Amino acid sequence: MLKSSLLAAGAAVLLSACTYNVSGQGENRSVESAGLVASRNVDVPGDAEFSGMMVGADGDVGRDLALAGATVRSNARVGRNLTAEGGRVRFSGTVGGNAEIAAGTAYIDAVIDGDAEIAAGRVTLRGEVRGRLEMDAGHMNLHADVNGPVEIRGQGNRDGNGRVEVSGRLARGGTICAAEVEFRRGSRIEGDLLVISENRPRGNGFRYEPLAGRDCDRI
Repeated sequence: MLKSSLLAAGAAVLLSACTYNVSGQGENRSVESAGLVASRNVDVPGDAEFSGMMVGADGDVGRDLALAGATVRSNARVGRNLTAEGGRVRFSGTVGGNAEIAAGTAYIDAVIDGDAEIAAGRVTLRGEVRGRLEMDAGHMNLHADVNGPVEIRGQGNRDGNGRVEVSGRLARGGTICAAEVEFRRGSRIEGDLLVISENRPRGNGFRYEPLAGRDCDRI
């Protein structure tokens, strides 16, 4: 489980000039960039790591991509796993493995072949998660199709239990716990889904349990 203390400030490497290092050869060639502004178009068969106050990484990464900064923007095709931490994180593209994201505000529009773990103050998730989804946030807009089970916990807003808006497809059910849960037009619920909230959301196809003053983080 990704339990986040939002690491953006500590992750920013405040260097006056950007450094860009390439290591390895052939299929093992990897890149690392750090600086006040660490931004590149990248095409490497290995790993890529970017850290700084303002981070931008676009292109193709054959293995893992790691991003850390106050502001992170990336449009990339990642062969294996994605890790992104920042005050504001915006990622679009594809991820061949798992994705872990910790942010104050996150906007994700991606196809993720593995599992996704997201912790944020506010998050909008679009695209598709082909594995399971674990998400903790104050306000969540879930527009993605999720093929695995979901474990969603509201935090921060409204008595600490947040709000979730669902307009995507939940193929294997799971659990959603938040002060407020809303199923928007176009949402599809498949599998066994348990909703725990202050009031029963409109709609059908899920089991409901009153929150009754509890903390979602302890259910």
